[in-house]
Amino acid sequence: MRLPLLCLLIILAACQQQNETLPVEEVKTGPAVATIGNHVLHESDIDAEMDALPDSLRHLRSDPRARAEVLQSLIRRQILSQRARELGLDNEPGIHQQIIRARDTILIHALEEWQLNHIPKPTETEIAAYYNKHPEKFTIPEQIHARHILVASEKKAWEILKSLRRKKADFASLAATYSLDDSNKSRGGDLNWFSRGIMVKPFEDAAFALKQPGSLSKPVKTQFGWHIIELLGKRPASRKSLEEAREEIVNILQQQSLSSWVERLTTQANVQLLRPEYELPAK
Repeated sequence: MRLPLLCLLIILAACQQQNETLPVEEVKTGPAVATIGNHVLHESDIDAEMDALPDSLRHLRSDPRARAEVLQSLIRRQILSQRARELGLDNEPGIHQQIIRARDTILIHALEEWQLNHIPKPTETEIAAYYNKHPEKFTIPEQIHARHILVASEKKAWEILKSLRRKKADFASLAATYSLDDSNKSRGGDLNWFSRGIMVKPFEDAAFALKQPGSLSKPVKTQFGWHIIELLGKRPASRKSLEEAREEIVNILQQQSLSSWVERLTTQANVQLLRPEYELPAK
């Protein structure tokens, strides 16, 4: 499947905005593919654009048509950039500041990647210590699996509940027929698994009060209408194992090390504030 040129260029433009966070890699020029004045574009320029595509579009990396479209985009970008410089737009104060900010952002991300690659990996002792010291970070709260039928009136809610209790119709069929919640009525009102704090409080209180799978609530009023809730399952609160939490802990500890390193650099830098109103109160 080939993407239309406009679609591909929109995706590439979005990826270019995010590209600043990508790891810095060695730039390989490769064969030249086009020149615009004195500027030369290489195969590696096309590769860099293709590498910025989402994983679902990586198959286009070797698609000749897609690569040709990307090259045309690069050529137009270079032509427009050159014209902007010819007009001196890069020297206008506002534009110049944006260029400096963009350059600094790229350099900062590159520096952070460099530092992260030079930070020693946390030891098993450090990982275990963090895991034991912060149990709340790795606790999975109680969850329930429920479904509901939403209707406009209390009278209709009671009618549906009575029908369910008498086994005159199954829950999914009634949800598909009567529920006002279009987001899940096609799934029989299934809300999947959720923990406290996700649903509005009256609904949450009624749902979590149900004890056994198959239990039905009385009609529950919320700002959306009247609900009949059926409990499908319960999961008690649990805690991730150390092995399950290992990667998350490594990332946390490395980010802490990076933050400490940035603080040390900031403290050691020769910074002088020239206006007293910009002094921050001591922490």
